[in-house]
Amino acid sequence: MLDFRRIKGQHRVRMKRLLRALSFFRDDTPRIVVVGVLLLASIGASLLKPWPLALIVDHVIGSKPQPSWLRHLAPGENKVALLTTLAIFTLALHFGQGALSAAQNFLSIKIGLQGLRRVRNAVFCSLQRLSLRFHQKSQTGDLIYRASWDTYSFQTLFQQGLISLLTALLSLVLMLAIMWKLNHSLALVATGLVPLLLFSIKVFGKRMRDRGVAAQQADSQVLSLVEQNISAHQLIQSYTREQMEEETFLKQTEVAQTKRLSQHGWELLYWLGISVVFAVGTAAILWLGSRQVMEGKLTIGELLVFVAYLAQLYDPLNQLSHVGATVSTAGAGTQRVFEILDSCENVKEVPNARPLLSNRANLGNPASGVEAPAPRPVILEGNLEFNSVSFGYEPNKPVLREVTFSVRSGESLAIIGPSGSGKTTLLNLVPRFFDVTSGSVRLEGVDVRELRVKDLRASIALVLQEPVLVPGTVAENIAFARPDASQEQITAAAHSANAHDFVLKLPQGYNTPIGEGAAMLSLGERQRLNLARAFLKDAPILLLDEPTSALDDENENLVMASLTRLMKGRTTLIVAHRLTTIENVHRVLVLQDGRVVRLGTPEEVLAKRLG
Repeated sequence: MLDFRRIKGQHRVRMKRLLRALSFFRDDTPRIVVVGVLLLASIGASLLKPWPLALIVDHVIGSKPQPSWLRHLAPGENKVALLTTLAIFTLALHFGQGALSAAQNFLSIKIGLQGLRRVRNAVFCSLQRLSLRFHQKSQTGDLIYRASWDTYSFQTLFQQGLISLLTALLSLVLMLAIMWKLNHSLALVATGLVPLLLFSIKVFGKRMRDRGVAAQQADSQVLSLVEQNISAHQLIQSYTREQMEEETFLKQTEVAQTKRLSQHGWELLYWLGISVVFAVGTAAILWLGSRQVMEGKLTIGELLVFVAYLAQLYDPLNQLSHVGATVSTAGAGTQRVFEILDSCENVKEVPNARPLLSNRANLGNPASGVEAPAPRPVILEGNLEFNSVSFGYEPNKPVLREVTFSVRSGESLAIIGPSGSGKTTLLNLVPRFFDVTSGSVRLEGVDVRELRVKDLRASIALVLQEPVLVPGTVAENIAFARPDASQEQITAAAHSANAHDFVLKLPQGYNTPIGEGAAMLSLGERQRLNLARAFLKDAPILLLDEPTSALDDENENLVMASLTRLMKGRTTLIVAHRLTTIENVHRVLVLQDGRVVRLGTPEEVLAKRLG
């Protein structure tokens, strides 16, 4: 037994999703109205196309008397003049209809592309605001597929969905009205095709939609495997896993092929059903129409008009059937996009969050220079506290357990411990990439969750173990946190990071393009550019995640010299594993299984470890 309530609920959800997708085109409402006017004019011109031929057959070639309005076109029943006029009128109709249709299509495409741009902007902004936890749980290739290819579904819904539906309905209604005027019985036969067509859409639509979702997910997985293979190419070759990776990829492409073939198979069955409906309707209309011509109930000209409309009638019916398939397939893409747009932020800013102000001129946070806004701002000096902090990525699986320590302004703290003890996780709690499960992280005695997120992150410089460069020049990479920095400031930061000398040796110096597909730099050079970026940001809090772990001795010495200068006067947390790193800090914290097992000066900690 059918659950009509559940079916009704599903239809309501799909309609809400469709209306939400079309809301991205709301700003173009005036242009959409213009499209409607052009569309109506184009359809009107198209419907007038058969009439000059009908008039020629009945009143020029044939002997049917001319109506009074036609005599004004050719006074004195001059058939040659009438023929010339009707021929010119035919040319004008075809040209005008073509121009109107081109203008309408161009404007529709423009509106569709503008809507596509809005969707992509919204997806990008969502990906920017979503927390590190969301990105860690998601596959990069899948997110890229959704942001690039699935967003086309919105443009498709507008152009091949809404506009095609509007075109088909207007054409169908107007043609059926004229056909009804010409001949009731033939018009009824044509109208009878509509419910048969709607039945076909109903039967096949859900199956096509479900298989479209499965095919898109399979294709997304293929893209993810390609992205993973490229990023781990060196690792794969070093462990000679090419054959195994190829077998995994071949299996996934086979799955993708099967899913896509299933989708197209149902589409072909759908079009076969539509073809059968058209064939039955055509045969019935031809048989009945020919009988009425032989009985003298229609003139030859009227028959020609009806036959012409009959040929045009199937075009909007075909469009209507295509709209059903389009909406079903595109609906799957919009659903995948909305999953990103509707993803919850794990890290949210509380209402009336407190501004964070710093005396450092180069902090660049949005609250600087504002006179005592409400609520009361926090003056940042660099005093950091962890109070009984516990955290876990999954419920009942804590990574950090009751971590408590404090770091005074300008003090440096090295965090050491075995792999998986929670060192990097601890760092990520300071800029609120994650929020604590219990306890609190405090700056100047204030819970970081009470501060403006942008102010908090603007006050922190982060240097990762794997240096990150963005496509652009050397200067643009150094000035990533401060795009308005002068060349002198950029050069000074590079000097401080021991990067200036190797930058000058690059083909275009500071204007040399680096990043993906540009100048190749060694790991040590890239890390020194990341340090230069941190020098230029000049933030009062510094987070370093094993910045020298992958460097050779020469680059480690250069980076350590830079780090010593960078850490001076800044509150610093540094995840480290080399003795050379922890020798230069004020205190050392030892983590094990997410707990603090030791905290003291480097000498005290090393003595206990050696003892």
